[in-house]
Amino acid sequence: MKNSIYFSATLGIVFLSIRFAGLFIDLTYNDLFLIIGSGILVFVTLPLYIVEQKKYFKKKQSILKTFKKESQTVKAKDKKKQSTDYPSFRKQKSGLTWGGGNIHGSVAKRGSKRGFLKH
Repeated sequence: MKNSIYFSATLGIVFLSIRFAGLFIDLTYNDLFLIIGSGILVFVTLPLYIVEQKKYFKKKQSILKTFKKESQTVKAKDKKKQSTDYPSFRKQKSGLTWGGGNIHGSVAKRGSKRGFLKH
């Protein structure tokens, strides 16, 4: 479908560009090229593009519907599991904190707050 859209659009643009060049070169069938080019663009490319957009929109809506159904069932099951009583669901803190910011245990020494930044 997309190939036919690209091909018809290219063909229509070619006819219109031949018509535009024909204005300067004085071709015999200038008006015919204009009619053919605009006809291809309006009566072939535009309907194909509209049909393609409708198909894409329907496909997107069906994917969203199935995702909403799946996510609602998963949310109902996960509500029981997600509690702050369990340590795996709490916010995990790493490192030691003294008034000067977060210092990780590998660099931390009592009495030196930001010594790791001076290296």
